[in-house]
Amino acid sequence: MDNGSPMAGFVLLAVGFAIYFLPTFVASNRKHVNGTSIFLVNLLLGWTFLGWVVALVWASSANIEKPSEKGAISPAISGDRACPFCAETIKLAAIKCKHCGADIDAVKAPRLKNGWVASVPCRDSEEQDRVRDAISALDLPAVQMIGLAIGAGPFETKDEAKQALAVLRNGPRLFSEVVYRDSVSGKYPPITD
Repeated sequence: MDNGSPMAGFVLLAVGFAIYFLPTFVASNRKHVNGTSIFLVNLLLGWTFLGWVVALVWASSANIEKPSEKGAISPAISGDRACPFCAETIKLAAIKCKHCGADIDAVKAPRLKNGWVASVPCRDSEEQDRVRDAISALDLPAVQMIGLAIGAGPFETKDEAKQALAVLRNGPRLFSEVVYRDSVSGKYPPITD
């Protein structure tokens, strides 16, 4: 007297498992802050209907992880912002949203106050003016360094400053060195926007 196939029993077991651990799946999918606790309540008390319902309601609550809590890059550093019309992520310099097609005003990225700089030494103020103009012509930010030196930067990473160094060397044939320009030592004049 065979009452059913083994496959039917396996399918019934899989469906039962999915229903039993539904609160855990919901918490995991929503990246709930208390996901481990929800799993334990689901595992240990889920066999009671009340425990299962408590775990499901808890998993559905609004206590989920925020990207900023996980050390996400801030919009000022990443160069991204939210579209004012559809709230999707777009570039700071965008003038048209790629998601909703709305025309928007570009936002200039805030200037760093310290960071890595490709510093070009200058002999006199005339050469300093020429170097500043050459850096600006390459759409790089120009900054006053120690003495007559002018720098391209500051940049967030040393690699960005090295790229600026290569552009200065290959374009206007300006030779520079990469240095870190801080805002606390007092060696450098303050950067104003």
